[in-house]
Amino acid sequence: MELINDSLNWCKGEVFEGKMSLLFGSCILLISLAYFKWGSTPGARAMFVPLLIVAILTISIGIYLINTNQKRIPQYEIQFKENQQKFMKQEKKRTEDFIKWYPITQKIVFGVMILGMLCLVLSHAPAVRAIGIALMLFSFYVFVLDHFSEERAHSYYLKIVEHLSN
Repeated sequence: MELINDSLNWCKGEVFEGKMSLLFGSCILLISLAYFKWGSTPGARAMFVPLLIVAILTISIGIYLINTNQKRIPQYEIQFKENQQKFMKQEKKRTEDFIKWYPITQKIVFGVMILGMLCLVLSHAPAVRAIGIALMLFSFYVFVLDHFSEERAHSYYLKIVEHLSN
């Protein structure tokens, strides 16, 4: 099998992840609007803005993943047809560059998760607690997104290395 099939499958996986981000963000948006409309306690009313921000961020990430990877598919096909060896070397370098970021991202998101927990545990102010919950929710989202992205990236990288060694 040619590397182009692996490259296109990687892009399709990113598009799928983008669609799941859109779905998740849309659900959070609906929940945020429900808190706005029917929230009657200070804590429930405070959830609207933090959840709205999480929804906007996840929807934006989803749109970005879908758009960039759908545009990447025809570009990959053209680049692969022009020069397969150059394409494989560029993809190897590109994947090496972003694989390095996964441990850093995980540490940052872990810190954000801890911050969210501290907001929730150390404060009784509804706004601060709502922000804490939103930080934890967004951190959970990024952990899930990164987990599948990292898994797919490592698999793709191994296939690139395999094709380059042949």
